[in-house]
Amino acid sequence: MVKVSVIMPIYQAEEFLERTCTNFSKQTLNDIELICINDGSVDNTQKILEKLAEKYDFIKIIKQSNQGSGIARNNGIKKATGEYIAFLDADDIYIDDNALEKMYNYAKKHDANIVCANLERISTTMKKEGNFNYDEDNYTKFTEYNILNPEEYGIPWAFYKNIYKRKFLEDNNITFPSLSRGQDPVFLAEALTKTDKIHTTPVTLYGYNHQANGGANNKVDDYQKKYDYIKHYHDTIKILEDNNYYKTAQKYKDQLIIYMSLINNREDQQLLKIIHEIFEDKNPTYFNTPSEEQIYLRICMLNHNDNKSFYNELQTTKKALLEVTLSTTNFINPKILRKYNMELKKLDNQKEDDLKQLKQLNQKIENSSSWKITDPLRKSKKGTIKVLKKCKHSLVKLW
Repeated sequence: MVKVSVIMPIYQAEEFLERTCTNFSKQTLNDIELICINDGSVDNTQKILEKLAEKYDFIKIIKQSNQGSGIARNNGIKKATGEYIAFLDADDIYIDDNALEKMYNYAKKHDANIVCANLERISTTMKKEGNFNYDEDNYTKFTEYNILNPEEYGIPWAFYKNIYKRKFLEDNNITFPSLSRGQDPVFLAEALTKTDKIHTTPVTLYGYNHQANGGANNKVDDYQKKYDYIKHYHDTIKILEDNNYYKTAQKYKDQLIIYMSLINNREDQQLLKIIHEIFEDKNPTYFNTPSEEQIYLRICMLNHNDNKSFYNELQTTKKALLEVTLSTTNFINPKILRKYNMELKKLDNQKEDDLKQLKQLNQKIENSSSWKITDPLRKSKKGTIKVLKKCKHSLVKLW
């Protein structure tokens, strides 16, 4: 048994492998292994791995047909002998040379299930570029050795900046789902909700090469990937809500809205049908009330080239908004309603009575002391440009 097994799925990464393995060799922790899973690469990955294995005795190679990074990681975990499991992607690096040593020692001292560190974004030249996720409070930056409630972690992103007790993963059957995209948050949500505390360290373990990875949309480029990527939102939120992580679940719903606000996604009819199916057809009660999230998803379904259908759908939305105002617990941000008003005013076949009703509804909501102003992300199509400018960092790469 080694102290830490590091799992590295690899697909077509010949240009990064030597750099990544050389960087990994600098870790001060002794008795570690790097399990490299060649996930059906057709470039020179296998030859390079075999050459590196001759140079570094910590490298173990697994070769499999192309099945995706989630399945590759699961296979790596099965072959791992370490007390703890860590993860590394082939185009990324570890930042602090002593990170694994400090994390492992802290984990052993407290018999921890999960030990968390920090992450920096890097360029392809390995230049550090910080991490906007801390500024935007997506997940927590750890500045001291501490023990926290798992919900204080934040959104279940960046699973690879943590280490996990292998027995904890095995005992709770925590694995990566067989999704072609979006496996990581599902895995981390499961892990966070299966332990009663997390241990934190003030070290920077992970360097995420965001330029090499491109971005969410660059990798979600066919029907199955789109379906799996949207499904991961559904599954992650369900895991969080089933375990009473309501605050975190709400923040992840917000991230779905951000993703759907990307201009290419708003215009992608295939993606819109998928999100309609996953969040409405298959699970019509997923959103318990006609909340801002549900209404935005319905608006996304609109064909803006068809003014008549657009107008009719807005009338349906207006009724849904009215239902919300009659609820004692759910009120819609009046800014959103004003955006719907703007849309209606731009349509030739609008009706004066409808405009008056919308105006009255605006006033009713604005005069209410019960509604809560949430993130300014749930906008109708015409109001999204302003949102994108405010959220430009979030829309580059979500994790």
